[in-house]
Amino acid sequence: MFFVIGFATWHYKGDAIKQWAGGSKTAEGGDSKGDFDKLKGGPGDPGRGVGSTGVSAAAVGTGRLSRPLVVGINTWAGHSPGIVYNNGMDPNGGSLFKKNFGMDVKFVLLEDPSAKLAAFRSGQVDIMWNTVDNWAREASILAEQNQQAKSVIMQDWSRGGDGIASLVSIKSVEDLKGHKIACTQFTPSHFLLLYLLSQSGLSPEDRANVEKNIIFTTDAPAAAAAFKAKQVDAAVTWEPDLSGAVTARGNEAHVLVSTQAATNIIADTLCARQDLIDKAPETVRDFVHGWLDGIEMIKNDPNTSYEVVAKALKLDTDTVSGMLSGLKLTPYSDNAQFYGLTGAKAHYETLFDTAFVIWRKKGLVTKSVDAKGWADTRFVAGVGANYPGRRFRKRQWSRKRLRRKTCRSCISRFKFSSHPALTRSCRVLTCCWISLARR
Repeated sequence: MFFVIGFATWHYKGDAIKQWAGGSKTAEGGDSKGDFDKLKGGPGDPGRGVGSTGVSAAAVGTGRLSRPLVVGINTWAGHSPGIVYNNGMDPNGGSLFKKNFGMDVKFVLLEDPSAKLAAFRSGQVDIMWNTVDNWAREASILAEQNQQAKSVIMQDWSRGGDGIASLVSIKSVEDLKGHKIACTQFTPSHFLLLYLLSQSGLSPEDRANVEKNIIFTTDAPAAAAAFKAKQVDAAVTWEPDLSGAVTARGNEAHVLVSTQAATNIIADTLCARQDLIDKAPETVRDFVHGWLDGIEMIKNDPNTSYEVVAKALKLDTDTVSGMLSGLKLTPYSDNAQFYGLTGAKAHYETLFDTAFVIWRKKGLVTKSVDAKGWADTRFVAGVGANYPGRRFRKRQWSRKRLRRKTCRSCISRFKFSSHPALTRSCRVLTCCWISLARR
């Protein structure tokens, strides 16, 4: 089993690998203004404590891997739950995957989408990072080669983590006309740009001209680097490169637009090889279980979690914290809703099928694929019993009662105007909140 991807081979034979991994189709123009309409008015986030309410249990079968599970990821904070639960990138004694499920997990960094897909197709990685929009394109490529794989878990919604860094003179998407834009093809950056162009006031001809000015880079960091080097006027990328690109250009740059506004466009997912699903379904189920538990670990102990992720991705803790603020990690209830396990329309299908139409119109895919055939929801459904719904009683706060209190934890005096989160003298907000809430 290869644990190290052949980077030397990629350096010297990268173009050949890209052609093998993704084909050699040439992009074509095309008006896609109405093709994104189904993405408007997406579902709201599930309510607090929903858990697995309304989800039917599912059996996954038997079978486990007798070797480490290899998972290809990139530098994106959405992978934090798995890294935290594994206590790092490599198999180790502190991994909860090992302690709770008896399985070893190894994460490998694969930034370039083409290199990632090539490693996945060759079997060097068992599970790979993806976004649903790009998964529609890659599923078509796999189908052409008679290969199968499935989306098995939703990782997160991008909520500000993806966006466009541009010169401050570019004040709207319409202003991108006539400017050079760096972007990585077939990534969420590419899909986000196409979406924003489709929703702009530009004419079909102008949108086509903007697309002609796109300079495609090998990966997201390279797009940001081109902007930093003043080789382009805008770059579509994701954190931490989005903020880094703006900072590097100082007062002459800003974030033009991000997924903080387009909240239900970029969804990250993990996709598993079909042979893994067939031979080791229990391994996939336990991996999904551990990933979802990792979200709770981050919530309960953010500082320790940031340190683990920072070490793994070679970042600092402030960067990790900032990256996580630009996305929403999706716990069980979000996954159940996303895949349609609660009875409503699956937004996964809407995203996947919309993206496929876009890529087909661009001449980038030929083999038709349907969202339902490229997801296996049994693994999310199969761990539902571990995330039961909970009911929360709303606490009624008395303004008079909260006028002045003393915190047991830090012995500080508080003066409240109307709500316990206002005007405080204690720096330890969490302990004070808990102490007050229990009185």
